[in-house]
Amino acid sequence: MEHGDEAGGLDINWDDVRVFLLVARLSSFRAASQESGVSVNALRRRIEALEHKINAVLLTRSAKGVELTDEGRKVEETAQAMLEQARALARLSSRSKRGLRATVRVGATEGLGAFWLVPRLVDLFDRAPGIQVDFRNEMRMPDVSGLEVDIAVQLERPADEELKVVRLGWLHIVLFASGDYISRNGIIETSQDIPRHRFIEISAPQIQSAALKEELPEDDSRSFVALRVNTASAQVLAATHGAGVTALPTYARLVTHKLHHVAREFTLKRDIWLCYHPGVVEFRHMRQAIDWIKASFDQERYPWFGEDYLSPDEIDRLATKHGLGTLFSGFRDEHKL
Repeated sequence: MEHGDEAGGLDINWDDVRVFLLVARLSSFRAASQESGVSVNALRRRIEALEHKINAVLLTRSAKGVELTDEGRKVEETAQAMLEQARALARLSSRSKRGLRATVRVGATEGLGAFWLVPRLVDLFDRAPGIQVDFRNEMRMPDVSGLEVDIAVQLERPADEELKVVRLGWLHIVLFASGDYISRNGIIETSQDIPRHRFIEISAPQIQSAALKEELPEDDSRSFVALRVNTASAQVLAATHGAGVTALPTYARLVTHKLHHVAREFTLKRDIWLCYHPGVVEFRHMRQAIDWIKASFDQERYPWFGEDYLSPDEIDRLATKHGLGTLFSGFRDEHKL
């Protein structure tokens, strides 16, 4: 058989190769599932399909986790070279063409993306009139290494050392409830009161539910978690309409005045990371998008993203002073406490 026929008949699925690289890098199907948002069984099927195509066992399981076989190491080396070539092609294809907008793909968690960055897109369009933004708001971490997005804003630091990683700031998490909920169920003075109230929990990648529960009074969460959702939009809407108490970033008051800060001694802090491949800065529209994202988290202008905690009331006063107001005027509260 000629080499050309052999290569043509192999017909390897690039998505299977990307899954293999992810599992190989993390040495764990479970860790790869958490990072990709794909079930462990689906990841196994992908790798089994790749092994069937190559006709070789690529991974074995041991007490240490997942380990590469000799064939697996050869495939990993070849796949990494393929990835670098794909990156080079992507950089070439992203060059502006006459009459077309230059596209930048941005990935972000739904909260930071939909509720913070998307309302500020007009600033980017003013800076770069010829740009097109492909915005992807998901709770799972986007695959920057595999070119799923060009730039990512995320709450977990990526493991790929080849990526450029910049700390944008910190996210301070506190507890909120709507005025209607408080009127019907009473004021929540401290986190010790939470088990007596309905709690709205968000369960999704990059959300540290375990850390939240550690800070709340020790109790079976099933006794007070009334609603569990997997998106920030569902969480905010449920809380706004009085479904219960929930944990949100301190700037939630800028999203809607219907939410009130409760159990004020409770706080959590998360890192916010900007991630991109170093090669993207070769292109002007990518640099413009990166600069816009950095400006959107400027701690001089938006001090609630600084390391030091600012209460929602302080944020409200600063926002009023600087004319920021709420991001969604239709969410204003008609019932002041």
